Amino acid sequence: MDSLSGATDKSWYPPEGTRLGATFFVRSAFPWLDHYFGGMPLGSTLAPGIEGIVSWGGRTPAKSAMAVARLRRLPHWHLEDGFLRSVGLGKEGAAPVSIIVDDRALPVDGGKASRLELLIAATAGGGWDSLGESIRERMTEHRLSKYNNLPHKAPSIEQSTRRRILLVDQVFGDVSVERALGSRHSFDRMLDDALASGAQCIVRTHPDVMAGYRKGYMTERAARTAGVVLLADHVSVASILDVVDEVWTVSSQVGFDALLRKIPVRCYAVPFYAGWGLTDDRASGAAEAALTRRASARPSVDQLTAATLGLYPTYRNPANWQPMDVFAAIDFLVAEIEAARRP
Repeated sequence: MDSLSGATDKSWYPPEGTRLGATFFVRSAFPWLDHYFGGMPLGSTLAPGIEGIVSWGGRTPAKSAMAVARLRRLPHWHLEDGFLRSVGLGKEGAAPVSIIVDDRALPVDGGKASRLELLIAATAGGGWDSLGESIRERMTEHRLSKYNNLPHKAPSIEQSTRRRILLVDQVFGDVSVERALGSRHSFDRMLDDALASGAQCIVRTHPDVMAGYRKGYMTERAARTAGVVLLADHVSVASILDVVDEVWTVSSQVGFDALLRKIPVRCYAVPFYAGWGLTDDRASGAAEAALTRRASARPSVDQLTAATLGLYPTYRNPANWQPMDVFAAIDFLVAEIEAARRP
């Protein structure tokens, strides 16, 4: 099975017409969300007559929604941005071309098997290679990532004959760090290992940190550590990946972007793409059980891509909210990027 036929049949999604509830935070922060559920307005989690509850991410409002779902004995679905999202940042109001809906866990949750984890394991059984290859080639051809607001230009990095490692900082308190079984110690260990390796160490801050919205785990230490290049240039992920030899990360999606480009990746936690034999996994402690759970499946990069970008998310056109597939989403973002560049 190497096409998108049947990929839209996501049996774990809320049945069409399900009356869903969400917290006030979700209803106010994501006014476009009901378009992903047939245009039916989302009710309160406490409203009578709702048949299920959705939550966004993993912070306090999501935990509250899950608690209400348990108390009311209603089904619950986790929601989050897809891995191919938009040109601009969500914090700046950009609507997404995709979201994920999962009745088991968030895809960043290394301690539980999400629907994405099950899909990745299933694609490893065979098939889906040509779909994944086509998606991967389109993503790299157009230099796309989750967010696509930064220009493609060479970053300002001093020349060196040493191996160049990109270390990816993340937003402090990011749910994806804890859920991927990482911590502040994971970032310290990653930086320590990189400094000891003799390589040129490049630390990239998260776009939200670059924009001044949040703080990072590693940026402040990197800024005062001799031998570390702190990369705060406003350049795209693709531009940075063009000039590095390896990517080391705790749980950032930049690791997945690197895999799309066949760049070696080392992980210090358990992001969705770790544990499948495609990354150098250095997580320990509680993470070992998650890595062991995934070790029975060995997908190719193309199979991983097919599951992550082709089968798992739901894509809609923000211009009219009509359904589309990943290839149409890529075309939509490419057109938006080109339009933004016009004088």
